[in-house]
Amino acid sequence: MQQAISQTLEFSYAHHIQRLMITGNFALLAGLSVKETTDWYLAVYCDAYEWVELPNTLGMALFADGGASASKPYAASGAYINRMSNYCKSCHYKVKDSLGELACPFNALYWDFLDRNSTTLGQNARLQLAYKNWLAKGSEQQQAIRHKGDKDILIHLEQL
Repeated sequence: MQQAISQTLEFSYAHHIQRLMITGNFALLAGLSVKETTDWYLAVYCDAYEWVELPNTLGMALFADGGASASKPYAASGAYINRMSNYCKSCHYKVKDSLGELACPFNALYWDFLDRNSTTLGQNARLQLAYKNWLAKGSEQQQAIRHKGDKDILIHLEQL
C-alpha cells in the first residue's frame, strides 16, 4: 500500500494493476466509501477522466455497480497479489499466513470481505471455491480471521 500510494502521490500516476489490485482491492476489502474512493482516484491521477476512471473504479475495483461490469468482485488475498506482482518479495508480512502478527493483512481482509458479503456474493458461481474454503476453516478460525480483519483495517487506515 505504501509503495503504491507513495508513487501515486509523487507522480500522479500508477499502473492499472497498482490501482486495481493494490489500492482498489484494499478499498473494496476494507469497505471504504465508494464515493470517497472514486473522488480520490479522480483527484490524484493525472490521467483520470470520468468516462474511463468511473467504470474502472466503480465496476472493477469496487464492484459498486452490482456486477454490471464484472461477474465477480476483483477481491484478492495476498496469494493473488504475490502471483501477479513483485510487492510481496520485499514485504515483511508472510503472504501465506492469515493469522499471526506477521500475517499478510490482505488475507484476513479478503476472508472478512467474503464473510461480510456472503448474502450478496455467496451464490456467485465464480466464488464457490472461495466460499467452500472459507467454510472449511471452522468457526473458531473464522472468528479469529474476522477479528484480525477488523483490526487490520483500522491499523492500515491509520497509516494512510
